[in-house]
Amino acid sequence: MSFPKIDGYVVTEKLGSGSYSTVYKAYTKVGARSVVAVKCVDKSRVKHSGAAIDNLITEIRLLKTLRHPHIVHMKEFTWDAKHIYIITEYCCGGDLSKYIHKYGRVPEHQVLYFLQQLASALKFLREEGVVHMDLKPHNLLLHKDSDNKYLLKVADFGFAQHLTEESMRSVRGSPLYMAPEMILGKYDARVDLWSVGVIMYECLFGRAPYSSATLKELVDKIQRQAPIQIPANSSLSAGCLDLLTRLLQHDPNRRISYEEFFSHQYLDLEYMPSKQNYNTAVGLIKRAIELDGEGRLGDALEGYATGLRYLVPAARVHTDPARRAALAAKLERYMDRAEEIKRLLSGQSPAPSPPVLPEVAARSPICRGCASGQGSGTSYDFQIRTIQDAYAEESTGSGRDPDQDTQDRQSDAEVKTKKDKRSALARLLRRPLPDITSQEVEETSPRTDDNCKIA
Repeated sequence: MSFPKIDGYVVTEKLGSGSYSTVYKAYTKVGARSVVAVKCVDKSRVKHSGAAIDNLITEIRLLKTLRHPHIVHMKEFTWDAKHIYIITEYCCGGDLSKYIHKYGRVPEHQVLYFLQQLASALKFLREEGVVHMDLKPHNLLLHKDSDNKYLLKVADFGFAQHLTEESMRSVRGSPLYMAPEMILGKYDARVDLWSVGVIMYECLFGRAPYSSATLKELVDKIQRQAPIQIPANSSLSAGCLDLLTRLLQHDPNRRISYEEFFSHQYLDLEYMPSKQNYNTAVGLIKRAIELDGEGRLGDALEGYATGLRYLVPAARVHTDPARRAALAAKLERYMDRAEEIKRLLSGQSPAPSPPVLPEVAARSPICRGCASGQGSGTSYDFQIRTIQDAYAEESTGSGRDPDQDTQDRQSDAEVKTKKDKRSALARLLRRPLPDITSQEVEETSPRTDDNCKIA
């Protein structure tokens, strides 16, 4: 097979092809030899298609300006006499369609992990006034970062638009994921929400809700608004089922709105695992320890509560068993200290264990039970065990292969040293650990390996 010659790049393999283009894997000739993906568009195939040219221009224009962790990044575009080349970051993990094909039904916690990342990208697009209009598993690329966690990235913006009245009447996208109102020829930005629902359904059950043998059968189901059945053997959580059914409403006026989607309790977008949220958690916990040492227990309790709210989802996605166990031990210590502060502020006698945090003792001679509890948070209603339960829901973590979950469960069993009936979190490794430091933020926070390297 002959590969195209692209100035500055060495093409190594073909990744896929479409009507007008072929995608290749390549690496840079100069410097670190970073791996990239190259979309090679044949000029002879698009020059007679006005729609294809428009889609190409749209994709390049949008990718030049859209910058988000969960949107594929275009590095540059170039051309020669026969081709136009769109050069983007290379995503090592294939796409969501291949992932579903490999694993079949995806565990709910993993679906939520992907869904949060997709929602984060859609929220950004919403703020930019962009509608993708071709959301489907093939266009959701997966990249494995340096911690072996999957990062989802939205790709293929050929059908995307800044919606206007004129653009609301042309049919765009893939029929299996296309909103019913698009078939009727009049629609708005809510078409993307229907597509999210179809993707969510396919992840959970291994097939799209309107999977059909022929295009005619598919269109018939869409036009007559055939009821979407949830498999009888499914065991979805109430929040997951609520979000899924509200996304898959045929009538866009009954469908969940963007604002409701982004704020949905199940999605919990504000606290989704990310490097930014992890760093926020570290800052809040460190400040809580300082306030604790100063005797400002009400404010310290609020700091622990908010910090843990960010930290638990971040801990859940760690793929390395030792790191996850170490962070779990710290979580438990902060939870225990927060519970103790609650008892002190409510006038109850402190429990005989656990001891006050070493970080607090080092900052102040004030010991457990002798602080007055001044601060604005004395009435702060913090249910610490709710956070423990949230962590315990998915003790195997998210963001990685189900195969890896099995391996890690075996590794976790080796590092456990005590059993505690309170929760899955409390059963993890218990040992004194230093406070979270700036260095540890770099070591344990989610990282993105932007440039896959060739050894």
